[in-house]
Amino acid sequence: MSSGMRAYVLRRVIMLVPLLLGLSLIMFLLLRLAPGDPATAMMSPQAANNPEIVAQTRKNLGLDEPLYMQYVIWVSNLATGDLGTAYTFNNKPVLSLIGERVVGTLQLQGAAIFLGIMIAAPVGILSATRQYSIWDNSVTVGSFIGLALPSFWLALLLQVWLGVKLGWFPIISTGQASADWAERWKYFVLPIVVLTLPTIAYFARFMRSSMLEVINQDYVTTARAKGLNRKQVLYGHALRNALLPMVTVIGLQLPQIIGGAVIIEQIFAWPGVGLLAFDAISRRDYPVILGITMVAGAAIMVASVIVDVVYTLLDPRVSVAGGSNG
Repeated sequence: MSSGMRAYVLRRVIMLVPLLLGLSLIMFLLLRLAPGDPATAMMSPQAANNPEIVAQTRKNLGLDEPLYMQYVIWVSNLATGDLGTAYTFNNKPVLSLIGERVVGTLQLQGAAIFLGIMIAAPVGILSATRQYSIWDNSVTVGSFIGLALPSFWLALLLQVWLGVKLGWFPIISTGQASADWAERWKYFVLPIVVLTLPTIAYFARFMRSSMLEVINQDYVTTARAKGLNRKQVLYGHALRNALLPMVTVIGLQLPQIIGGAVIIEQIFAWPGVGLLAFDAISRRDYPVILGITMVAGAAIMVASVIVDVVYTLLDPRVSVAGGSNG
């Protein structure tokens, strides 16, 4: 790695600090301004009507401190890698909770993104090379439908149709941990299908657009004029450059592997970070909500830095100084 690249990476990493601080402040204030009280959320109706019990619970949770002091304490702990302790979830450390759930999300989201890329890339390429054909029009319409379909509606539809009526697949993940892999794969099918379809639609449209832009460039026309056959022009010249913008798109999707899909994981009762976030919101569990937000936000920021570095390494025309070398 060159000295210029090292300086660029260091500069970007340093910039992450104020961004993470800003994210922490915004999320902290939004949670405190939201309606509901964590102290009463974890109580029975009878206890919630007792002011003394509520006051003691708020003191135990540290919610009786001034708002600015709560933020300072939380950020100080955050700087040491301590995301706090959950109010509920058996008072476990937030980092441990996320660590327990992240494997399930990695399996689900990783499979969905991988399948999305493997299917969308060739579909987008064929669509671009056969512009305005029946295939291209079908891909365009299918992509719009895939992007427009509400994921929660599709999930419920597949549960009713393939799970309840036909009985092909289980509709929730309960029992998958105890099942062997000969049966366990069935639990993955429905949520992966729901997550993969919009991913295919998004990547295919982007791949088509990128490929169309490249095949109309002068160097591709020159390659054709030299007598190279269609495959040599397409795969030897156009495809490599068309894939470069996909690095950015794919890179920005990767944080979903950690953040999860809240609604889909809740619908399928999938034991991932998304379901943990949904439960934490329902219980007004501030430390868990903030912890998941900070981990997901940090993942997005780090992914953006990695994508910029990879893009610069793949395309020497891009300068780390912010301009173009060509």
